[in-house]
Amino acid sequence: MNKSELIDAIASAANLSKADAGRALNATTDA
Repeated sequence: MNKSELIDAIASAANLSKADAGRALNATTDA
């Protein structure tokens, strides 16, 4: 699974836009 696929999965599971899911993923990986 690449980052784009992970963002798609997060967006789907959490009912977020892909942009919001991407920001959430970046926030956790940058921490």
